[in-house]
Amino acid sequence: MSDTEWLRSFLATYRAGSVTDAAYHRGISQPAVSQHLAALERAVGSRLFVRNPGGVEPTSQGRDLYAAVTEPLDALEAVLRRIHGDQAHALDPPVRVGTSPEFFAAEVVPRLAGQQIAVVATFGNDGELFTLLDRGELDLAVTSTTPPRRALRAASIGAKHFVLVAAQKLAPNRSLGSLEELAAWVTEQPWASYSLELPITRRFWQNVLGRPFPGPPQLVAPDLRAVLRAVELGVGVSLLPTFVCAESLAEGRIVEPYPVSDLVPEEPWFACSRVGEAARPAVRALLDKLAERPAPPAAAALSRRHAAPKPR
Repeated sequence: MSDTEWLRSFLATYRAGSVTDAAYHRGISQPAVSQHLAALERAVGSRLFVRNPGGVEPTSQGRDLYAAVTEPLDALEAVLRRIHGDQAHALDPPVRVGTSPEFFAAEVVPRLAGQQIAVVATFGNDGELFTLLDRGELDLAVTSTTPPRRALRAASIGAKHFVLVAAQKLAPNRSLGSLEELAAWVTEQPWASYSLELPITRRFWQNVLGRPFPGPPQLVAPDLRAVLRAVELGVGVSLLPTFVCAESLAEGRIVEPYPVSDLVPEEPWFACSRVGEAARPAVRALLDKLAERPAPPAAAALSRRHAAPKPR
């Protein structure tokens, strides 16, 4: 048995987190994968995985080995696929994707429809996702910042745009004709936000409205979908990314009291991966789908974009 086969089983186990799943993805028996791992551990002189009830966890030596072999082995797999056709593609392990739950639901899941890409999702903030990516526990992370480590690569896949939204019952009685009128109106409204730190909210008030946020917010929930629901129910107004609230705007559950999207700086989206990881066909396919620009807004969304004045 060649050392290369040991390493291929190691790579499959590392990515799948399970000897059983690694055997399935490789198309060989579980005992064969176990034998490969045992032989490789004897060869390197240290444990590469720790077994637990949920599968296996890599040791520090396992993570170091993974970082050393992932790029050349992926290049080898690409050559083998070209030689043998696409038989191996169906056995490609799931792509382990890390991002926010809101982005995953709104942007990743729709792009999976009709695609033969298996995905396992993990949710966290940028720092947590970079750590998991660096340790080999994620294959791809969608973040709003670039990774701090040279071993990680980032590709721009678009930007996050923000709109000011409110329930119809909180909308102003007449059209707001200026930022001064907007500031006077919004100062009287309760506010809903994603976090207590309010970085986007504070920048909006300071840079766009020209005054500090009066606070405190009426509601804080670390899930943009919960903030959107609060806005729909009239708990407060908020500044939300368009990918979270576009459907609610299109259906008229919320309105945009004043157009501020061109006044609030956009936030970029980056698809981050380890060096060499993007060569995997499944990862490459998902990267290509994420880089696709969304379809133009529905006509219904445009027609309801701004709040209609309430009848007197």
